[in-house]
Amino acid sequence: MMMKRFLLCAALGCTLAAVPAVAQDLPSLTIKCKDAKAPGSGILETDSYAVNNAGVLAGDYVDANGVQHGMLLLKKNLTSFDGPAGSSGIAAYGVNSNNVAVGWYVDSNGVNQGFKYDNGTMSSVFFPKSIGTQANGINDNGWIVGSYVDTNGVTHGFYWDTKKYRKLDVKGALSTQVWAINNSNVMSLYTTDTSSGLPLDGYTYAAKKFTVVDPPGSAGTALHGINNNGDLDYTIFDSSQNRHGVLYQASTGVFTQFDDPKGANTTRADGINDSDTMDGRYSPSSGNPPSAGFVCTVK
Repeated sequence: MMMKRFLLCAALGCTLAAVPAVAQDLPSLTIKCKDAKAPGSGILETDSYAVNNAGVLAGDYVDANGVQHGMLLLKKNLTSFDGPAGSSGIAAYGVNSNNVAVGWYVDSNGVNQGFKYDNGTMSSVFFPKSIGTQANGINDNGWIVGSYVDTNGVTHGFYWDTKKYRKLDVKGALSTQVWAINNSNVMSLYTTDTSSGLPLDGYTYAAKKFTVVDPPGSAGTALHGINNNGDLDYTIFDSSQNRHGVLYQASTGVFTQFDDPKGANTTRADGINDSDTMDGRYSPSSGNPPSAGFVCTVK
């Protein structure tokens, strides 16, 4: 059960505590969203978690037979991949400019296994001596970030600098999730409540320093994407437990809350590129599919 909770909450599939919505600062931005869907007949669901500067989306899709596959998607050009025999729940959570993706799947023993996918070749990303590893982000330097569970059941953040795995924990936090990394090796992460698995505060990490970057008015924030300009995107929750995306632009210091119009109050912002194109997921009002991918741009 512990591994299942880690799996679900890391993907923000759990219900968060109520927090106030973030008000838009001035000047406000216009953000337009459209669906992102894997091509083909009978696709049941598409989830999008990261986007690179060429517009390639990383995520997963569920086919007509209910089988989930990892995906890289550029418009209608789909690259599909799977884990080893007996595995399930595969998804790509990060992608760099070379279309190298990272993510994780659940193996036949129920263990979360991180991976790197590079032009048809899949290799392992697994924190030493952990009992489960999730790879969430990769930059053009080849650095990989993610989270792992130790033998005591504690979730830690980590990064791999192409030579060594390094633990990354916020001081005083009982659980840390590292989500993304830009080409200056600045990382985005958030802490979680160990009893519920729910997000608490968002941070950036650079030069051995953690900086709190919660949107004003929020308490319980999942900080996700970071681009090479230092812009960020988040998932926050309002007082009615509705989910919203938030864009932070470093050049102006402005936070802008947004919703996919087809999934108002269910928007989860996950990835961001240097043009502030963002991707993520929303929940259709019909409940079918449970979630749908989107791409949002600033106008």
